[in-house]
Amino acid sequence: MRSFQTLRLIVLAAVLAGSLPGAAYAQASRDQVDFDQAAAAFAQGDTALALAGVERILARSPDDPNALYLSALYNFRLGNNEAARGRLERLVKESGNLAIAWESLVAVSQAQGDLARRNQALDRLKLAIRSAIDPRVRRKADIVRDRIAVGGAEIMGVEYFQRGGSDFTRYQFTLGDPREQPDVGLLLRTDAYTSENWAATALMPSDKQLFHLDLVEPQPGGDPKVAVYEYYVGEPDYDKVRAKVMQILRGEAKPLSGAPGKPGGLSGILKR
Repeated sequence: MRSFQTLRLIVLAAVLAGSLPGAAYAQASRDQVDFDQAAAAFAQGDTALALAGVERILARSPDDPNALYLSALYNFRLGNNEAARGRLERLVKESGNLAIAWESLVAVSQAQGDLARRNQALDRLKLAIRSAIDPRVRRKADIVRDRIAVGGAEIMGVEYFQRGGSDFTRYQFTLGDPREQPDVGLLLRTDAYTSENWAATALMPSDKQLFHLDLVEPQPGGDPKVAVYEYYVGEPDYDKVRAKVMQILRGEAKPLSGAPGKPGGLSGILKR
């Protein structure tokens, strides 16, 4: 299955080569204008105007994969979860194993509380990653599981699903893209030192691994500030971790150790 970028480049190449019939050439040109205007509007923070642009494309080409994806993205950002879901369901029906479509459906289904569909989408996403023709997709080692609206921004929740061993982070939640901010935000992680300490004091069987949910905030010129909110004997599932994360974001949880974070940080952000 071709990627969105590949599909778009095929249309653009045909336009530039003059190989499209007159009517198709005109439509492709109009589509490109609307795509460019939508991208500019979204970059400037006008998501409603961006959505209007891609909806014009869908009025002419109801199955355009780029427009379906962008319509879902913009609707989701505007809180129109049902509309976003409809666009994505149509897209995955048309596109089959397109990883980015299934990944978006995971986040939208999560926002709707439809965990059965989320789990189905998650399974299809992992299949799409394993079976992708594009080696860059096959190397993908993380999944965006959540996009939690906060004013005009969003908290993204990422699962690093291919990590393992004694020291790693499984889930990360932060404002913006966690993958661009390693070891910042709310982190579900494990490390050999803490696991060994718990096992040595009989708090945990020696064959178990200890995970902890930490709020990590970088400090200028020094070590980051760390607050531990929860310990888990054995790896917890995503829903258990997310429930605790939502308590922290709503300001309903206090750390077991460390300070709850700076004013304006993640702790209590959903009630401000």
